[in-house]
Amino acid sequence: MVAVGIMAVLMSVAIPSLYQNMHQDSMRKAASDVMEACSHARARAILDGATMELRIRPAERSFSVGAATVRADDDTRGTQAFMTATTPLDRPATSGGGAGFSAKLSSSIIIEGLGVNGEDWTEDEEARVRFYPNGTCDEMSIVLLSDKGERRNIFLEVVTGMADFETDPYKFRER
Repeated sequence: MVAVGIMAVLMSVAIPSLYQNMHQDSMRKAASDVMEACSHARARAILDGATMELRIRPAERSFSVGAATVRADDDTRGTQAFMTATTPLDRPATSGGGAGFSAKLSSSIIIEGLGVNGEDWTEDEEARVRFYPNGTCDEMSIVLLSDKGERRNIFLEVVTGMADFETDPYKFRER
């Protein structure tokens, strides 16, 4: 009887984790992918000593991390204040960290809202969020919506470059 009780307790602990592993298209996985992309960009910027970009394509629901480059149409809107004088934007990454990070959200998840540095980028082809070698980053807030109506707001803390999320729509950060 004791053995059956122990088995019941173990099964009740194991079932939720098995359920999460079997349902990979969940909102939890999408939020995890976005936060991992932000974390990867921040880590590469600090370790490589170069500005990195998280490139978000809302229509394709894709994310990629790469070295930042200066384009002729770039408008940095004051983000240069966080950069040191020795950090060129067009310098390639110096470590052999591979091709970078990329992720694509499931078709059941859409990017409902995307804000970078106080501007709405939801309808744009691509948004770029810069992560600097000193650990800071551009301001970003992204709202994910699942086909089940679940919403998550993932945002970056500008001073630390760390990603966090919110589940309560009343507490979502502005774009």
